[in-house]
Amino acid sequence: MNNLKNKIISSLILVLIFILILSLLVCFNVNYKNTNNRIEILGADINNNQQNDNYINNKINNNQKPLVKIQNNKVNLSDYENSVVYLINTTRVSNGLNALAPNQILTDISRNRSSDMIARNYFSHFTPEGKNILIILKENGVSYSKAGENLAQSMPAYIGSPEAFMNAWMNSPSHAANILRNGYGMIGVGFAGNGGRRVLTVVFKNF
Repeated sequence: MNNLKNKIISSLILVLIFILILSLLVCFNVNYKNTNNRIEILGADINNNQQNDNYINNKINNNQKPLVKIQNNKVNLSDYENSVVYLINTTRVSNGLNALAPNQILTDISRNRSSDMIARNYFSHFTPEGKNILIILKENGVSYSKAGENLAQSMPAYIGSPEAFMNAWMNSPSHAANILRNGYGMIGVGFAGNGGRRVLTVVFKNF
């Protein structure tokens, strides 16, 4: 009888140990996956000056082809892009600033910036050829006195909601300052993604 009880107790202990080990493995796997979930952001603001103009003209002379060909159509935004505009404008208005008007040329530039980063697997204010938003705006005939660019990417793609990107920007003083910069009047928002990654580009400009 005692032997039977001992066997039962031993079996229960082994089952409990197995369950504990299995639980630890599951927890480790979940935590491991979470370490790969990340949102990254980049931001830049630009004021027009002679030094910028010299830099841009030099780059354009050395890179004759524009990164994108822009067509000036009526503004169209996807639901995702429209959500980003709404979040930015709501934040600006709640801080006593003007809402930004969506602009098709800026939207086309933003979309092509995001698509290019997806297609060529980089994440930077500079293209592999060294072009930044200064050069791209000028190449496409867009003049400005104030301009800026906020970037965001997520891996895996599904964690990159408009709200998640907006929260990341607003939790970064430099990105929040760009969103809340006085003097901006226009905005372009461009989203691109694949199964594992999302990239969002926002371009700001004065009227």
